[in-house]
Amino acid sequence: MAIVKMDKFNLLSFDSDRDNLLNTLQGFNYVHFNDLVKESDDNYLTEVRETKKLAEIDESLNKVNYAIDVIRDYTKDLPDELHDKVSDLSLEEINKRGANFTFDLIYEKLRNLITKREKLVQSRDNLNQKYDDLSPWQDINVNVGKLYKSDRFFLETGTISNKFYEDLQKALVERNLDGTLVYKIGERDGNLYVVAISTNKEANEFSDILREFGFTRVKIAADNEVNTYLTDLSSQKDEINAEIEAVDKEITEFKKYLPDLYIYQSYITNCRKKEASSENFLKTRQMNIIEGYVPSDRSNEFKADLDKVLGDRYILDIIPAEKDDPNVPIILKNNKLIEPYESVVATYALPKYSELDPTAIVAPFYTIFTGFMIGDLGYGLLGVIAILLALKLKEFPKETEQTLKLFLRISISACVFGFIFGSVFGGIIDVPFGWVDTTQDINQLITLSIIIGAISLFFALGVKGFMSIRDGHPDALVFDVFSWYMAVGGAIALALTKSPIAKWIMIAGMIMIVLFAGRDKKSWGARIASGTYELYGITSWIGDFVSFLRLMALVLSGGFVAYSVNLIVEMMAGSGIGGLIGGIIVFVVFQLFNMFLSYLSAYVHSLRLIYVEMFNKFYEGGGIKFREMVEDTNFINIIRRGEK
Repeated sequence: MAIVKMDKFNLLSFDSDRDNLLNTLQGFNYVHFNDLVKESDDNYLTEVRETKKLAEIDESLNKVNYAIDVIRDYTKDLPDELHDKVSDLSLEEINKRGANFTFDLIYEKLRNLITKREKLVQSRDNLNQKYDDLSPWQDINVNVGKLYKSDRFFLETGTISNKFYEDLQKALVERNLDGTLVYKIGERDGNLYVVAISTNKEANEFSDILREFGFTRVKIAADNEVNTYLTDLSSQKDEINAEIEAVDKEITEFKKYLPDLYIYQSYITNCRKKEASSENFLKTRQMNIIEGYVPSDRSNEFKADLDKVLGDRYILDIIPAEKDDPNVPIILKNNKLIEPYESVVATYALPKYSELDPTAIVAPFYTIFTGFMIGDLGYGLLGVIAILLALKLKEFPKETEQTLKLFLRISISACVFGFIFGSVFGGIIDVPFGWVDTTQDINQLITLSIIIGAISLFFALGVKGFMSIRDGHPDALVFDVFSWYMAVGGAIALALTKSPIAKWIMIAGMIMIVLFAGRDKKSWGARIASGTYELYGITSWIGDFVSFLRLMALVLSGGFVAYSVNLIVEMMAGSGIGGLIGGIIVFVVFQLFNMFLSYLSAYVHSLRLIYVEMFNKFYEGGGIKFREMVEDTNFINIIRRGEK
């Protein structure tokens, strides 16, 4: 429930030792490098660049990602797929197995199979196109190619719109072209496929008439009878399909390499991370200049690793990081109960090193907000069961697992508030409990929302006071915290009780804000102007309180949607067995959809209440995330040193 303390180090080592140093530090993992930039007048220094090496690693990473994607795509429908299996391995084991894995041979064979398949598919597509082009002419039982070359008569094949066909026939009769014939063979998409024949004497006039009625010449690309040619094309397609099926089977057999490919992917990913980290260094002709941070409780381990790999060939200066150093990276350390809420904080911004970790503050309030907004025992229980089953039956990457645990806590909170509201799937079941009816007790919901909001806002302001004491500024506790308690709390008490004591407390708080909120200003005029501007901010408190009415609004919207679904289901269920089945389907589909919307809305709007209404009272954020030297992939969780 705190920010991990950091030590800052400056390290000078020989450039020839860099590879061994990086290997050792990656095994140590908990080191964060500052990105050192060469100053213009430092002619003896250069920035370390590994462009060529990183390009080679990126090429390997692209290849393994491609191989994994191809195999997963070809085996996604198999019952014994290994797609989502996540393994926990040490970095040492990953490096050993990754370095000895014959990836290039596997990739080359897989790529050749894919290339072969692509060519086969292209050939099949070409055959399909030929078949499609010729199928309208399948009733022609002669070799048209020979007829095209005949000197005894004129012959054309082509298409004409069916709306012009009758007019064409009439035109041929009206113009006395007795030696002509237009014969319909087939039809597709509003066009007729026709054979046009005439004597050589009437060929020119016949051609003009054909063009007049939109005739489009189509040459039949067949060197045999069309039907026979189509049969040959079908046979060729069958042969190609059989070859494609055989290739697909070979590709599918590559599924046995997936576990090793996942390890190799992790190996290459971490090789890249290791090499890229050296680009944070500066160097002279022989030496590397390195600067960064390590957790204070690991400093001795860090020094021991340096001694092991460098002996006495280095110089190290390490001191506790300064509180106000903006470059100190942040690691949050919380117990298992509130650890999942770190993602809520990180989505906004990590704390600065000088701030406190707000995770323990966020956890209870975020849980209450989300549970109140969902407010249904049925939805909560369904969420709890689904998440517990998922965590039990399947392994997930760490980030996904933490997200599921966050929603598990949200679901438990939804159960609690569902019990308070007496709501089970919008009231489909009459229950003997429930102190607040969300369909009737609107005033109580408003009161609860405002009370929760007041507690949240005053607690957030209290955190600011705690930070003032911690940082040795008791005056800030009085003038920046107590003054607002008096002004806002007095105003609320005055509105509720009309007490003159509350009025004078409110006025005293306002006077303190005006006189002392700008106490850093030198002149009293500037102080009062600044304090008056600060006092104007009291209007934002009104907006903050109103924002908490979204607690009521969301539980009402979700509840009324669920209630409406139940009404529809009741009407359907009373109309026979068909209506009962339809009602069950409607209930399941729309209740699940409403549950999804309720969870989504609660997740998003609770974030807003945390970020906008609470954080602006005490939290700034803007911290830098600690960059570890190892990185988990989708299918491999790396066991860090010291982890079990």
